[in-house]
Amino acid sequence: MKHELIARRLSYFLFALLIFGCTEETTEPTDENTLLYSSFEKSGMFSSDGWKLPAQFDSSTDVPAGGGNFSLVLSASNPPDTAHIKVPVKTQFNNFKLTFWAKTTGLTSGINGEVILSLVRNGSVIDSSSILVTDIIWKSYSIQDTFSVAAGDSFMVQLTAGVSQLFP
Repeated sequence: MKHELIARRLSYFLFALLIFGCTEETTEPTDENTLLYSSFEKSGMFSSDGWKLPAQFDSSTDVPAGGGNFSLVLSASNPPDTAHIKVPVKTQFNNFKLTFWAKTTGLTSGINGEVILSLVRNGSVIDSSSILVTDIIWKSYSIQDTFSVAAGDSFMVQLTAGVSQLFP
């Protein structure tokens, strides 16, 4: 029996990945409310500082117009490859927004990549919000949700490229 591997790649451009606390939808990010401002470049080179990356990742110069020089590329796999980063929360806020740029390629399997924003307390995920990455062109995505945070909590941002499938 012959199997064909249908794989796809999910490219994340995180020059503008941003988590910030807000009191209303119109709140803009500031030094006081920004928890994470991350990219995959530093001093003109690809960088994954602070991120835990899977063994099979790549970098690319395919980026959205007007933003940066490098993006992270994750390949679909089974189980899915996941990159993640953790940051401490700021307890004066309970409404948080994660904004990032992403796109998918080879969307033949119909199984999309996903970005997950999770609240972690005492080493366990206690609440999460997520969004699927469905566009084949660069798009700005956002997750905004209310989390009941406490001192010592952290947020974990997970990037997953989705699952590859074997077809007969």
